[in-house]
Amino acid sequence: MSPKTFLLAPALLLIAILIGLSCSEENGSGSSALPDPTVDFAGTIAFRSDRDGNDEIYSMSANETNLARLTKDTADDVQNAWSPDGSQIAFSSNRENGRAIWVMDADGTNQTRLTNETPESVDNSAPSWSHDGSKIAFQSYRDGNFEIYTMNADGTNQTRLTDNTAADKSPEWSPGGALIAFFSTRDGNGEIYTMNTDGTNQTRLTDNTAGDWTPSWSPDGSRIAFYSFRDENAEIYSMNADGTDQTRLTNNTSNDYFPSWSPDGTQIAFSSYRDGDDNSEIYLMNANGTDQTRLTNNPAIDAAPSWAP
Repeated sequence: MSPKTFLLAPALLLIAILIGLSCSEENGSGSSALPDPTVDFAGTIAFRSDRDGNDEIYSMSANETNLARLTKDTADDVQNAWSPDGSQIAFSSNRENGRAIWVMDADGTNQTRLTNETPESVDNSAPSWSHDGSKIAFQSYRDGNFEIYTMNADGTNQTRLTDNTAADKSPEWSPGGALIAFFSTRDGNGEIYTMNTDGTNQTRLTDNTAGDWTPSWSPDGSRIAFYSFRDENAEIYSMNADGTDQTRLTNNTSNDYFPSWSPDGTQIAFSSYRDGDDNSEIYLMNANGTDQTRLTNNPAIDAAPSWAP
């Protein structure tokens, strides 16, 4: 090694270390680190948490390993939804001029805004991908009340599907691509509906004096999970895609909500307050409600799990 090379080596090493530290700082530290790039995202659960001071999107494996913070912003990032190929996550954020739909790569990079209405009162949120990844359904308050819209995956061609004086929210695209499930308050309380992807044939599936909310399709499209207040507090239910065989899966005195199916349809992730009124955690159970297991353990709010395909 020449004297010149010998002198340059420590400097190059220092530069490499500083670059590494800078990248780590940009994406946070500890649980805020980026996911291991060698890890397959299949079966990963994304969720929101305020463990670092405000709502951010995190991901973890279903066995609680490879915890990673994906967003880092002083605003709230919530309502994460995986693309069908697992390469991207859509979410909503109020980081710029009202709540908008954003999309990012599965490792948190390339965060891009898709909706661009500027008034603070506009709320574009609750994204859901079509089965082929070409479109995103979402809820929007741009018309004075919440309605269901669709758009291309790049944010173009935003099209209104519902037109109602009540709230139509939480769209969920069916695995086969033919239907969108959603909940609506048009009948005086929250009920689960389905409609064709062009907004036609809006059909009510539940009929209850309590609220039924946030539908989630099983991977084969045969069942829909949701949460309901029909038993005094929020519990997870599932039903056939036509609304029959409504079955209660959780049963406790605290609220269980936001169900999400595993890619093989054998399990459901959900949020629960059973560990304290101010402490939502992510839980996992079999699709029939058995073997309910806690995945997160944090004094902050961990909620709204979304399972990667």
